[in-house]
Amino acid sequence: MRVPTILLGLLAMSLVLPGCGNNSGPGRGGSTVYNPPTTEFVSALGIAAPVTREQAMTIAAEAAGGTAVSAGQETEGGQLFFEVQVETASGNKEVEVRALDGAVVEIEAADND
Repeated sequence: MRVPTILLGLLAMSLVLPGCGNNSGPGRGGSTVYNPPTTEFVSALGIAAPVTREQAMTIAAEAAGGTAVSAGQETEGGQLFFEVQVETASGNKEVEVRALDGAVVEIEAADND
């Protein structure tokens, strides 16, 4: 019977694969890319869209688990984004927040150059 062997193999893969990739949690090193971007944080904070710079900083601080210290604006593909610098216990993070709806697009270790 090959079915139990196949099922056992699939079970083993499901236990191993979640640790692979580049999606370490926001509070850890590495980068987390949300595809599609997540509105989980803006919804939890009760912030209405579109978001302001200050609201983007609040969203980013919540998403990265730290304190937002600065934010800049960037336009990509005709959309406005805020790039927010957040200080966390595990190091500085850069959080990209879409201005249109407050969605978090990416959390990554900040460039310190």
